[in-house]
Amino acid sequence: MAALLAAAIPAPAVAGCPACSCSTSTTNLNFGTYNPANSTPTQATSTVTVSCFSILVLMVGTLDVGLTAGTSGTAAARTLANGTSRLNYNIYQENARTTVWGGLGTGGMLQTVSINGLLTYTKNITAYGSIPARQWVNPGTYSDNIVVTIIY
Repeated sequence: MAALLAAAIPAPAVAGCPACSCSTSTTNLNFGTYNPANSTPTQATSTVTVSCFSILVLMVGTLDVGLTAGTSGTAAARTLANGTSRLNYNIYQENARTTVWGGLGTGGMLQTVSINGLLTYTKNITAYGSIPARQWVNPGTYSDNIVVTIIY
């Protein structure tokens, strides 16, 4: 399981709006029981929700949503941990699982969302997780903590 934790980097204006605020919430990326004998990757999804509101003017512009690298230190090669044992996995921006979601100086790409003329905005973004097949690791519970960050 990879825990996606929410955070926001404060800035003077959200999407061109000086009196706006954004936050995130997430669901856990839960892979369930990993079986190293399976010949296909183990996959799961999670939802990252971005919510913004304005009390004065309409929001217009873009926000970038990034994910930290977690325990591995690089989004390009994330690992789930159980003590000193590691299980490779990653989080992607699309169902094809080709674009690594990261972008906070540790590899991967930011996810950009557009806001056009709204006082309130909510967007659910799917995070696509994958554990490569045939990793022979010690049995047990593996986890990682990923922080979701809004950059505006």
